[in-house]
Amino acid sequence: MRYSLNGHIVADGDAPILRWWGIPASCPADIRGALAQNPEGEEFVLEINSGGGSVFAGFEMYSLLRNASRQGVHTRAEVQSLAGSAASVVMAGADTAAVSPVGQVMIHLPSTITEGNQGVHRESVQMLESITESIIAAYEGKVRGKTSHDALRRLMDRETFLSARAALDAGLVDEIIGEEPQPGEPVNPANIFNAVGGLPDMDKLRAAYIEATKSQSPEGKTPEARAGEPAAPEGAVFNLNTGAIAIAEAEAALQRARAEL
Repeated sequence: MRYSLNGHIVADGDAPILRWWGIPASCPADIRGALAQNPEGEEFVLEINSGGGSVFAGFEMYSLLRNASRQGVHTRAEVQSLAGSAASVVMAGADTAAVSPVGQVMIHLPSTITEGNQGVHRESVQMLESITESIIAAYEGKVRGKTSHDALRRLMDRETFLSARAALDAGLVDEIIGEEPQPGEPVNPANIFNAVGGLPDMDKLRAAYIEATKSQSPEGKTPEARAGEPAAPEGAVFNLNTGAIAIAEAEAALQRARAEL
């Protein structure tokens, strides 16, 4: 069975109001009802086209998908255009997450509006930090170690839009619709260490270095390849998305390395 999650993600009580005004909206009750109608033994496919909305409504949808999986219903999320913010959390709740070649996954920090004295604002900050950890927990359950906790947090700090390929590399999605799954890579002997506390992940540091230096050069060359050539023009643009995951992982690895010194 296929079901579409479109528009704003909102609480059950708010959905009828938005729909009355002609504003597309989806709520947990929609997912609950669709799952109840899903024929026995049939895969439940959730088509996602949403920029997000209420974080708690998104959490409830995520939990409904995980519960369905525990009850033997295989769930699949297909991002057709955008799974942003709370919608990316819903996506992470599916057993299999797929994205269109032109789809985007956006992750960022939660936000709120607070009015009151210093104590009230401090409470809001604590609440937002707690919600951030819950969001990361959902992502970690999907990426299964492919992207670290710290790197996910850094990507959220930057409000990162991930292309289909970047989302696949991060582990947030399992496949790109229409592409055959690629085999895993062999073990790199250079990543076998014998050191107290381990060492920074050189593959990630190396990838971040290559991406950073290439993206700052119009010719796409590393500093070594540009030796003796004129410097890049002022204002050269750094393309964050091409190496966003590797850069976030590298920064996290460097931070951990400094903490261990």
